[in-house]
Amino acid sequence: MTERVTDIAALIDQLPIFSDLSTVEADQLATYFRLRKWAGGEILFNEGENSRDLIFIVSGSVTIRKKDKLGQQKDIAKMDGKNVLGEAAFVDNSLRSATAVANVDTLGIAMTQEHLESICEYNPALAIKLLKKINRLLALKLRKTSKEFAEVASASKA
Repeated sequence: MTERVTDIAALIDQLPIFSDLSTVEADQLATYFRLRKWAGGEILFNEGENSRDLIFIVSGSVTIRKKDKLGQQKDIAKMDGKNVLGEAAFVDNSLRSATAVANVDTLGIAMTQEHLESICEYNPALAIKLLKKINRLLALKLRKTSKEFAEVASASKA
C-alpha cells in the first residue's frame, strides 16, 4: 500500500461517518479518495459550478454561502471538521447549490463520481456501505432543514 493511501486511510479513521469500517475496508476506500488542502479564504466550490466531488472535511472550517434574490452572497452555515460537503451534487448530478469557502487552513478527502462507479464495480459490498452512509447523511440534513424551516415559519406567523 502506498504512503498516500495509508495517510488517507488514517484520515478516514478520524471521520465519525466511517467509524464502523474495518481497517481493511478503510484501506480499500482510501484508494478511491484524493487528499485535498485549502488555505483560509480559498473556495472549495462555487454555487452553480459543474463540480461533483464528495468532500469529507477532516479538519478546519468551511462557510457555506448562497446567493439571495439580489445576487448577494449570504452565509447560511458554518461547518467545522468532520463534516461532509457536496453530497447533493454528487448524488443527483446537479450543479452546486451553494459556495463553500475555507475559513482557515482546511484538510479533506474527496471522491469523484467515477471513483464511486469503480467501487460499485469492483467492491459492491463496500459501495453499498458507502451509499447507505450518504443516504443517511442526506436524510439527517433534510430533517434538520425541515425543522429549521418549521421554526422560521412558525416564528413568522407569531
